[in-house]
Amino acid sequence: MDQQAFTRLKAELEEEHEVSAAFKELRTEDVACLTAEQAQELTSLFGYNTMIRLPERERDFFDWLRDHDRPVWDDLWTEEDEHQYYVSMAHLPSFLLGQRGFPICDLERQENFFFTREDIIENDGKVFVERALDVIAEKEQLSMDQAFLIEVWRGPIDQWRFAWMYNLSLEDVKDMVQWLIKEGILHVPKQRPENQPPIEVMPSSNGHTSHE
Repeated sequence: MDQQAFTRLKAELEEEHEVSAAFKELRTEDVACLTAEQAQELTSLFGYNTMIRLPERERDFFDWLRDHDRPVWDDLWTEEDEHQYYVSMAHLPSFLLGQRGFPICDLERQENFFFTREDIIENDGKVFVERALDVIAEKEQLSMDQAFLIEVWRGPIDQWRFAWMYNLSLEDVKDMVQWLIKEGILHVPKQRPENQPPIEVMPSSNGHTSHE
């Protein structure tokens, strides 16, 4: 984003900076133009008291999640909240071009299936990734499980995001993830410790705790 546009965006955010909890919807074109450095600056300036609405693409994803796995959606959002799909400004860097968006990694009532490169098991998992990379090098088509491992290897991802990205059956993806765990290719994903509260960011408009 050019400096003039960035200065304008900061001024708009500054208008609501003094209130205890500001809710802001950023323009799609502004988010698309932000650099990583600019996003980090906005996070540092406004992250502690500003909630931003998910970009349109992210809202599409979570609408899909509501239709395909309602218990997980209910673990993240509240239907009656007038500020539904608002998250901490701290997540702004996740919405930049090339990033994967708001992660499903901190569920309270449902199991988490969020994986990072560290979840690929040293022996069988590493071999599995190497074979998948060979398939890519030979310009052949990856199987679903190979594609998932490559995505985990590239960067953190959850099973729901993967199913949506590739337009796959969520049930098939869930079965595939269970197979990868059973075969010792992926570690069992980390779960929230029992009775541990979610990270508090700020109170939402309806008085319930918002999730970072």
